Amino acid sequence: MIHSVLIIDDSQQERNEIKDVLEKTGLFDAFYEASDGLKGFKIMLSNPPDLIVCDLIMPDFDGFKFLRLKRARQDYDNIPVLIVTGRDDMNDKIRGLEEGAQDYVLKPFNPLELVARVKAHLRIKLLQDELKQVNEKLETLSNTDPLTELFNRRYFFNILEKEFERTKRYNRALSLLMVDIDFFKTVNDKCGHLTGDKVLTVVARVLKTDLRKIDSCARYGGEEFVILLPETDINGATSVGNRYLTEIREQDLSDICTKIKAITVSVGVVCLPNDDIKTTDVFLKYADDALYTAKKQGRNKMVIYHKD
Repeated sequence: MIHSVLIIDDSQQERNEIKDVLEKTGLFDAFYEASDGLKGFKIMLSNPPDLIVCDLIMPDFDGFKFLRLKRARQDYDNIPVLIVTGRDDMNDKIRGLEEGAQDYVLKPFNPLELVARVKAHLRIKLLQDELKQVNEKLETLSNTDPLTELFNRRYFFNILEKEFERTKRYNRALSLLMVDIDFFKTVNDKCGHLTGDKVLTVVARVLKTDLRKIDSCARYGGEEFVILLPETDINGATSVGNRYLTEIREQDLSDICTKIKAITVSVGVVCLPNDDIKTTDVFLKYADDALYTAKKQGRNKMVIYHKD
């Protein structure tokens, strides 16, 4: 992993001295330099470093202004700032720390002290990054169905509640597709449950292909899936549903099990706005009703919910 440091100081000589000291440690692979706080802030935005060494007193845009700008961007809170300055003033120290700096070193600095403080704050930052990555992985695992890698049912309900409320409030379009694999029990009986799992992953791959970032696809339970399409009316939902019917039917399963030539799905669709739909429970029920009708009418087809 590449680690970088940003050095902000109006003196080229001071920047060189700090860089020389830090280069010898081997802690950093990349060094960025800026002659004032504003230039340093712009570099931070385009190339977020692992640590920032910043002077306080600089013409035009000093270290205090830089700290205030940085503090306004919470996504950069985890980048530690080490103040290195010739101002030995307690008020400046307190103000710098209150503005968001993590530490304070006086010029002329002792190289050993500077390195020790840099190592300490870099170590903390890297541990925080590692913890953040672990937490993100745990969150992803808690929201994901392990077999299909789609959202799980619990997380889908969270998304549905938010999108449903937004859609009703602003009278926007929202479509829900409920998809069920036809005769899935026959697949398990003929080829075994491991093959059944492979079929589920094939269908899941088709369902999540070409979806937009705002769309959500989840395993609803067993061989049933749900797809939520915000800002999508009945025409858009019909297009997506027809694509699913065709692409799933055309999947080559010969390498999975020779006893099944093809699989098909049935699709139930419900769309908002609809004055009859007041809650997410009703929204889901109508999609399920449409899916049941598709099954009843012979499967391998799509039915769109209508009041009658």
